[in-house]
Amino acid sequence: MKNSRLAFIFLSVMGCAGFVSSHPLASRLDSAFGETGASEPQSPHRDEKAKHKDNDKDDSSWESWFEGWGDEFEDAFNGPKRTAPAFKWSGRVAPGKTFELRGVNGRISATPASGSEVELVAIRTGRRSDPESVKIEVVPHANGVTVCAVYPSRDEDRPNVCKPGGGGRMNVSRNDVNVEFEVRIPDNVTFEGRTVNGGIRAEVRGNAAVSTVNGSIVVAAGALTEASTVNGSIRATVTSDTRSSDDIKLSTVNGSVRLNLPEGIDANVSAKTVNGGISTDFDEIEVRKKWGPRSAEGRLGNGGRDLALNTVNGSIAISKGGDRE
Repeated sequence: MKNSRLAFIFLSVMGCAGFVSSHPLASRLDSAFGETGASEPQSPHRDEKAKHKDNDKDDSSWESWFEGWGDEFEDAFNGPKRTAPAFKWSGRVAPGKTFELRGVNGRISATPASGSEVELVAIRTGRRSDPESVKIEVVPHANGVTVCAVYPSRDEDRPNVCKPGGGGRMNVSRNDVNVEFEVRIPDNVTFEGRTVNGGIRAEVRGNAAVSTVNGSIVVAAGALTEASTVNGSIRATVTSDTRSSDDIKLSTVNGSVRLNLPEGIDANVSAKTVNGGISTDFDEIEVRKKWGPRSAEGRLGNGGRDLALNTVNGSIAISKGGDRE
């Protein structure tokens, strides 16, 4: 019995070795560590010129190697990446109405449109799951247009449904399809972008509200009402909204919050953080510096609407007249 067990272990090890040596990953390991998978010992009297040359290697080459190795790893265990034909849509949204974009897995990017129509492109990729299993649905309604990435439901009696205003059902289980949205928004259309796993970058001239769960947010808008995430930082810029009555809420849990405001804005400002500092360019905002949680309050202009900034683990910065690094 003991010999049988030893034979089984020997054959298992040899089988794994055969898989590694025959897989494309092996070539990457060989190129980085030598044919044996480890660096060959160097003589203590190796040429100084060669030593300096090795020390001068660009770190980015290692980063690109690891990034490529990660792709190979995914290919080996989850299959090669597949891409569905790009989904494209363009259409007119009435001035003052809303274009709402709802994703689950994947980033969202929004930029100003050159014309009067919204222009959308969605790229679907997957490894284990068929990227075409995720449908892009366009739902016109009285308040504008809503577009959703609708994943297949595992419960046939409860299908996923795309509805405006955060309604419907968007349940995802065991589907690795990633949907990246790129959209161009006309000046007089409100943009709302929401996803779960992915960052958001939006630069629009009108109103904006964006949210994610796992990802950072960079947003610049004429008027901003919301930017929220859980794991990620927030960089927000309000470009022209000075006397609106709409409240502004910026919130995260793990990440910093930076807000840039135009001069002459009217708002009652409150900021809170548990682990981090608070800084501001506005003399009207008083920062309470003490041990533990920190907060700041102040009235800008005539006050009126509320402007709230909150984080747990991260700093808060409020600047004016240009972005602060």
